[in-house]
Amino acid sequence: MFGAKRGSGRRDMVARRRQSLDDPVMTGAGCGLIEGTLVAGRAGWVPVETLAPGDEVLTFDNGFQPLTALIRDDAWCEDMLLPRVLWPLVVPAGTLDNREPFWVLPHQGVLIECEDVTDAHGDPYAVAPGAALEALPGVVRQQPGGSAAALLPVFAGDEMVFVNHGALLFCPSHWGLREGILPRNGGATSYRMLTVGAASALIEEMLADPDDSAVA
Repeated sequence: MFGAKRGSGRRDMVARRRQSLDDPVMTGAGCGLIEGTLVAGRAGWVPVETLAPGDEVLTFDNGFQPLTALIRDDAWCEDMLLPRVLWPLVVPAGTLDNREPFWVLPHQGVLIECEDVTDAHGDPYAVAPGAALEALPGVVRQQPGGSAAALLPVFAGDEMVFVNHGALLFCPSHWGLREGILPRNGGATSYRMLTVGAASALIEEMLADPDDSAVA
């Protein structure tokens, strides 16, 4: 469940969701798991940056799956001016069933559960960009300091990985193209990545209707 509820105008939210379906979905800068994010491995919860190809990570759909690659990128650097649109968001404990707070990059996919949206299997799940979580009470963008890495775990197919004792983050297999790794099945995915505008409106609508508010 979301950690808090708040009301809003359903008509306006539905209209914004429809208007935003053509907004671009970012898949470059602002993706990946920020170093220090805990993932569930065979040995328990470990920082994502300590993983290596071949290590097995617990996934939402397929149990433990081996990494085929772990790509390292800069999330932000102390000598680089980071525009606000790329600032990370702080997600408090309990917001997404996570027992510990964590940072999420604005274009990193996060699994949400909602009866209004279905995936390729007809299950009530969708992928929201991290930036859309700003619609949740307590989630805020924060200007980062120093430097931090973004880690992109690559699997044979698209996977959702458990982070910080409960939340689920999307790891698309196409990340592997940077290492020359071709996605399995031509990159076909079971997950629908919403635009920021569509996901924000969906989350606000869920918060306005307690009977429809849940996350995986």
